[in-house]
Amino acid sequence: MNKVSLKKMSNKFNFGLYIILFAIFFIVSPVQAQTLTANQIKNDISVLFENHYKKTTEGDIQVKIIATQFSEIQLPDGKITYKISGGGDKILPRDVKRVDIYVDGIYKKTLNLPAQTHVYRDVLVASDQIDREQVLTKECTEVKKVDVSMRADYVLTDVMLNKEITTRKIFQKGEIIDKRFVKMRPDISRNADVRVFFVSGGAVMISIDGTAMGEGMIGDYINVENKNYKKVYHGKIIGENRVLVNI
Repeated sequence: MNKVSLKKMSNKFNFGLYIILFAIFFIVSPVQAQTLTANQIKNDISVLFENHYKKTTEGDIQVKIIATQFSEIQLPDGKITYKISGGGDKILPRDVKRVDIYVDGIYKKTLNLPAQTHVYRDVLVASDQIDREQVLTKECTEVKKVDVSMRADYVLTDVMLNKEITTRKIFQKGEIIDKRFVKMRPDISRNADVRVFFVSGGAVMISIDGTAMGEGMIGDYINVENKNYKKVYHGKIIGENRVLVNI
């Protein structure tokens, strides 16, 4: 066998050996990964939902992930982000939070986590028994910070005592004053003349006169009509006979 043939065989052998070594290296080389513990995930998801609810709900909000079905999870190296995909529309004392996990913007997995949510607010409670048809005053009520997660939309604050409020039921000492069981003079009455403010991007663009098609308190939403143009708008009550419409 001549020297040229031997050289060719040697080159083929070296190339084959290189391929084998490369394959072995690729197989045994550790994949870059990161490990998240259950406690890390619980904390991250709790903060995610607390910040989410703070955008629309007053009070101190506490979200606690009750349990996980894992002690840890493995993810590729990279920036981890979470996205709420379920369980964030409405505050419920107990529900399941659904969260998608992304690494460097790429979806990796979805978690379903049972959670407990508390909302603590300073609200009116009965300082003693309050009889039916009794007017609420500072003397028969007091302010306490309590968990209102079961009735966040129905509590009253001491600011509302400047209105005439009469009870429709007996409230026992320490009971939260539930606005479903009181009568209040509304900030806007049906058919009342109102001023409607149109807002875009946080700035008032224009205001017009209108007529209320319903009644409500500050924070409630009602329909108002501009009789000149026979057009109906849906807006938020922001004061006595004042409605804000986002456009």
